[in-house]
Amino acid sequence: MRRLGPTKRAALAAIVCLVGAAGLTGCGGGKTIPDVKGQPTEVAKRVLATAGFDARVKEVLSPLPKGLVAGTEPAIGRETSSDGVTLRVSRGPLNESIPVLVGLQADLATEALRDMGLTVEQTTVTSALARAGLVVRSSPAAGTQMPRGGTVVLLVSGGARTTAIPEVAGQPLRAALESIRLARLQALVIPAPGVGKPGRVGSQAPAPGQVSAVGSTVRLWVNQNAKPVTLPKVTGLSGGSASIVLQQSGIEVRYVSRLANNPAEIGSVLRQSPGPGTRLSQGQSVTLLVGTLPSSRNRKQPSIAQSFGLAPDREMAFSMVYSRVDCPTGRGFAQINPDLIVPFKQGSAKVTQQGPVDLGDGRIAQLAVVKTTKGFVAGSAEVAIRVQPCPVKG
Repeated sequence: MRRLGPTKRAALAAIVCLVGAAGLTGCGGGKTIPDVKGQPTEVAKRVLATAGFDARVKEVLSPLPKGLVAGTEPAIGRETSSDGVTLRVSRGPLNESIPVLVGLQADLATEALRDMGLTVEQTTVTSALARAGLVVRSSPAAGTQMPRGGTVVLLVSGGARTTAIPEVAGQPLRAALESIRLARLQALVIPAPGVGKPGRVGSQAPAPGQVSAVGSTVRLWVNQNAKPVTLPKVTGLSGGSASIVLQQSGIEVRYVSRLANNPAEIGSVLRQSPGPGTRLSQGQSVTLLVGTLPSSRNRKQPSIAQSFGLAPDREMAFSMVYSRVDCPTGRGFAQINPDLIVPFKQGSAKVTQQGPVDLGDGRIAQLAVVKTTKGFVAGSAEVAIRVQPCPVKG
């Protein structure tokens, strides 16, 4: 007997229903999709064909083993007047095991993960243990099973938080400023007539080769004519505001601290020397007396800590690695510490994530992610990672 195709079967069923065979399956309410979940694809196709359906196959991710039916479209148990049913056949979970990536170049690790069908995000962390560009850690960790399309975060070293002072004495000023910038340092140009050749750096401090914190200032004495400056009044201003006003005039600033008598004096300039109205030449200095917080009488718990500098309009990740032996019961936390000299705008720097990560070799990494706004002033605050209590070894 010749077998009818799905279209002809549907037409024949419609004719049968019209002539009054209302008791037949398929008249009126349609046909019910049988339960084929968990069956092999070919078996499910035969079951659907027996029920009067023409099956199409669609592969999907599923916890079921590859080749088994995970479901149908329309759903199992539904009535339908259509002859077409889509079988949702499992491709398997397609889990991938994250390889060991620590110590690899970030671009190579990223390429390897993408070849496995994974999505990659990178976060830069400050690390004294790995040079810049190397993977410090992955999240999830190596060995974790991940489905294709899952996201792996690579913590990539931005290098240590220190840098070497470049040698710029004798260079043209523009070239010297570029060298300072590339070393992730700040430059303060001081007019110094008679020091070196005109337009070139005659002297610098700190000296070349010294190790300094990233973002710190290198003073450059440049041979150019100094201009006379009348000192403005800066008493009552914050230390940071006074510094900006004076340095814009080419005056170098020095600070002396004194315990504040009341909260209003904290961080404020209490006295300046020389006084307002004094005539100086650019490059000369003014000493500012700034009020500071009284020292706390409360005895602090022993702790280990590390501080990191911040830059504006960035999201940065930092880590402090310590041995579990040195601090077996300590608890870590990160916080923003404003500077008393440069004014800090509240909310311009926030710790958005933090927590410990077990590196698996007796070491713990205390991580902190900090987000700064465009209104954050470099040098106005730093992030400190602290773990306490940590008993001091005797």
